[in-house]
Amino acid sequence: MSSYRELHARYYDVVYGDKPYAEEARFVAERLGQHGAAPPARLLDIACGTGRHAVEFAALGYAVTGVDHGESLLAHARERAAARGVKIEFVNQDMRRLHVADGAFEAATCLFDSIGYAITNAGVIETLQGIRSQLAPAGVLAVEFLHSAAMVRHASPVRVGRWETSEGSTLLRISESQLELDRQLLQVAYELVELKSDGTYVRSTEEQANRYFCVEEMRALLASAGLAADLFVPAYEEDGPITDRSWHILALAHPSDGR
Repeated sequence: MSSYRELHARYYDVVYGDKPYAEEARFVAERLGQHGAAPPARLLDIACGTGRHAVEFAALGYAVTGVDHGESLLAHARERAAARGVKIEFVNQDMRRLHVADGAFEAATCLFDSIGYAITNAGVIETLQGIRSQLAPAGVLAVEFLHSAAMVRHASPVRVGRWETSEGSTLLRISESQLELDRQLLQVAYELVELKSDGTYVRSTEEQANRYFCVEEMRALLASAGLAADLFVPAYEEDGPITDRSWHILALAHPSDGR
């Protein structure tokens, strides 16, 4: 399963510095609250990365536990939580083999399209079953995923990004993407170069794979894991129709035998 490493892990928060994590957390929290999981509910944030969503959920009043497969990302998450003055437990686990506190959480989140890192139907179902085991009987899951229609029709094959770091260096990232249509996979090859102020540079390459889904496919995968979908909405937009311009979909689901 994919996990950011080396330069990507070190500068993850620089590369995604413009992502509006606080606004996204409020969007998700509002919908969790509408389904019975308002603060101070216990919330399990799966694939939490550097903890950007997790600290925002904690700031909203949730009792948060974060899980991620990448220990280098969790190190940044722990530092961030300490700096924000929020108490969060961070656990290093593969999301396909979740075991934190069975039945203890009123809410669970799996955001930033991380469910797609499980790749196969078996891996996704295994992940969702693990999340189901952690939820209380009346718990609710919010899961964000890449949308097939947008990926197939509008994905860009090459992207280039440039950022300045607090250390005075410049980051350049080239992302080259290919779609494996038969497996519904987005394959991305990254080249990240840090141009240092003294004229030297560091170069890192890595590859990531992320699965994309149509709505009915995700509904079926949730059902296979014992979760009943309550709604699907374009992520972080006012609730409205899902179109081929909806890149990210947010699904809410509850244990199918829990209500």
